[in-house]
Amino acid sequence: MPPILAGTDARGLVAATIVRLRHADSPSPRLDAELLVAHAFGRDRAWLLSHPEERPDADAADALAGWVERRADGEPIAYIRGYKEWLSLRVATDRRALIPRPETELLAEAAIDEIASRLVRDDAPIAAWEVATGSGAVTLALALRFRTAATLGRVRLAASDLSPEALELASENLAAHGVGGVVSLGCGDLLEPPVLPLPLRPDVVVANLPYLTSAEAASGEGSLRHEPRAALDGGADGLDLVRRLVAQLPGRVAAGATALLEIGAGQADAVRDLVAALPDDASAGTLRDLAGIERVVRIDLP
Repeated sequence: MPPILAGTDARGLVAATIVRLRHADSPSPRLDAELLVAHAFGRDRAWLLSHPEERPDADAADALAGWVERRADGEPIAYIRGYKEWLSLRVATDRRALIPRPETELLAEAAIDEIASRLVRDDAPIAAWEVATGSGAVTLALALRFRTAATLGRVRLAASDLSPEALELASENLAAHGVGGVVSLGCGDLLEPPVLPLPLRPDVVVANLPYLTSAEAASGEGSLRHEPRAALDGGADGLDLVRRLVAQLPGRVAAGATALLEIGAGQADAVRDLVAALPDDASAGTLRDLAGIERVVRIDLP
């Protein structure tokens, strides 16, 4: 943003930012502008819209100018601000992990429902393991919901990731919300035994694995150029890791376990075929997101 805007009020800053981001072909210039200008004031959008006459100090104006250029270059707002508002939570975000998507809220809600139903139905402790936790957003939602049950020993929560850097971010998110001691974290590849002790035969498995095709992940469209490639690339058909995880389930989970997997649009039939090919009598159903897409596959093991 040009220096002449340093003394501009919030309304003018939003207008100027919109112009800059439109010129850079931002897909949502007004929303981006309001979020960045509000962030410069250390406030939210609601405050910004009700205080259009406020003016930032020089340091805030300089910071805003840098943020606008980063956004014009395609960097996600969540990385610029350092957090994503997701499932009514503020989840810290940076380049160590994928940014939590709105679609993944369905996965978290399905996992919460599954654990809650098992708590009502069974007296035995329930072990839930999120594979490829990334920022830890889903595990954070589970830890906050079942904090008391975990303290009482009724629920054991665990999360793992192949990336030590992502696990650091997940640990920071759990600690920031006061549930760092509720979840066991371990570095590991899918359901292989991780570095730290986790439940090796969980009752509930939750996973949002990379499911973009290699071509999609390499396209660099939108935020993809800035997010970790390993968290996006699912191979030629997007299902390399899903295929491996499904194959591992019979030998790695408890009897009667349930696995909940987030998938991409158009992948449900292929995942159902993977489940049908398992040696045991497993079954698969799906949950649709708000766009009507089969977004979460539920796999029930015998």
